[in-house]
Amino acid sequence: MKFLRDLKEKITNSGAFKKLKEVKNLEIIIAALLAIIAIVVYFAVSTKGASQKNATQSTVEMTETEARVAKMISDIAGVGKARVLITNGADKEVVGVVVVAEGASDMNNRVKMIRLVEKATGASVDRIEIFEMEKGG
Repeated sequence: MKFLRDLKEKITNSGAFKKLKEVKNLEIIIAALLAIIAIVVYFAVSTKGASQKNATQSTVEMTETEARVAKMISDIAGVGKARVLITNGADKEVVGVVVVAEGASDMNNRVKMIRLVEKATGASVDRIEIFEMEKGG
């Protein structure tokens, strides 16, 4: 405790502290500086978040073929929204197809989706993966 009292006494008796006490409206100046720092941090963080969101959205866009397959999948009874990603190899052969769709947890819907993707893309069944879409996705 003696250490803290000595420290407090040194700080309050220092020349810099006495000069700060003499500045008029010190509290207003400090509050203004803190507000400016908060605004700068807010805009820096929100700009970074917006650029990450835009980057994520641009990677989610489907090609015309993917959009057509997704539309056909969503037309299946019991299936809602769908997103499709088709990956092609160097010789344009379909390497894999990923489907994320509402209603994919139902086995009958899953089988229908696999059959549709197989026929629409020419991908073999072992290259097709179906996943349930997150609610509100």
